[in-house]
Amino acid sequence: MKTRIIAHRGGASMWPENTLMAFDQALRLGCDGLELDLQLTNDDELVVHHDANLRSDSTCRNGEWIPEASSPLQLEDMTYRELTDFEVGICRENSDIHQKHPYRANFQGLGIPKFSEVLEMNATYEKTPFLMAEIKTEGASTSKSSCQHRTDIYARQIADIEPENIVTLCFDWRCLSHLASLLPDTPLGFTTQPVSREESSGKANSLIKHQIEQMNELAAKSGAKSPLNAWNAWHGDINAETAGFAHDQGLALYAWTVNTADDMQRLFDLGIHSLMTDRPDIAFKTRC
Repeated sequence: MKTRIIAHRGGASMWPENTLMAFDQALRLGCDGLELDLQLTNDDELVVHHDANLRSDSTCRNGEWIPEASSPLQLEDMTYRELTDFEVGICRENSDIHQKHPYRANFQGLGIPKFSEVLEMNATYEKTPFLMAEIKTEGASTSKSSCQHRTDIYARQIADIEPENIVTLCFDWRCLSHLASLLPDTPLGFTTQPVSREESSGKANSLIKHQIEQMNELAAKSGAKSPLNAWNAWHGDINAETAGFAHDQGLALYAWTVNTADDMQRLFDLGIHSLMTDRPDIAFKTRC
């Protein structure tokens, strides 16, 4: 099996993240698929944006940076029409995002796309790109009804996509559980917070295995029928022991966000299914 190379947010170290331009460039480079983040506006439009608010270091309106306010502009408080006033293709000099992605190209005129626009774009390619769509919530502060509401909207938009061409990711497993009740054949990507950053390797592996067992239990309770369900993990939590356990549990294995050649090679050698990276150019050189 050849590990898929997935452009994380469209390749966030190369192009403005979560934009149609970035997605198109990543696919033209040869990426096997795209990872993107989904937020919900006040008028129930699913849009592609990582944060729940507009970032002051990478968002302009009428040529001016939005102010660094104590109360950032929340996407859920705005309509999609209001969002179209903002551009997200340039980052401020010396900002956090500029320091994280110093070689990222800047482009004028890029807005926040609708999820439906990404789906329309995907349908134009000769080979259908693999889509990894992450439903974003604010964890425990997001109500169950809100989780279900945004998942309902999402499910309607992906209902006609072949299961082998998409996986739905979420840290909030309530969304995945509800999605399984709506579309039992669609793959679920159970995303987990990093464990081995804080724990010894032995304890971390034990905790991770327990999480993996919980994934399968929740999928079964939710009525999920897809054989393509996955563990979507921070790359540092994936090692020979945890990868073997996930494989034994029948789960595909996805790694985020892998940006160095050494980490990439280690994961390729473990036989993971998909590798998400901000630097797909490095991944291609490493996978050869």
